[in-house]
Amino acid sequence: MIRTIFKRFLEGQGYRVGCAVDGRDGLCQLEAEPPDLVITDIMMPDVDGLEVVLALREKHPGTPVIAISGGMSSMPMDFLPMVEKFNECRVLYKPISLKDLLPVVKQLLDLAHD
Repeated sequence: MIRTIFKRFLEGQGYRVGCAVDGRDGLCQLEAEPPDLVITDIMMPDVDGLEVVLALREKHPGTPVIAISGGMSSMPMDFLPMVEKFNECRVLYKPISLKDLLPVVKQLLDLAHD
């Protein structure tokens, strides 16, 4: 549901948005068409967001990433600070408001195009 809300909102702001149902689907889409920006959840079945970020860094090192999660409170280890150590990565914790998402998207895309 969050994926659909983000997609509709960002498309309404003039962005072209593709969506993946999970990490494996996301990796397939990265192969087909490298994106300008990736927004990924960290906790996903099969292929988690950290694996997506690592694969993205290997194949498309300059692509900015927004990593999000909200399920870390029950986890023994919080992976979001690890993701933040990569260049061109930002971390957002759920719940994320659309007014908080948009400036991060704009900032990362501006940096990528400079």
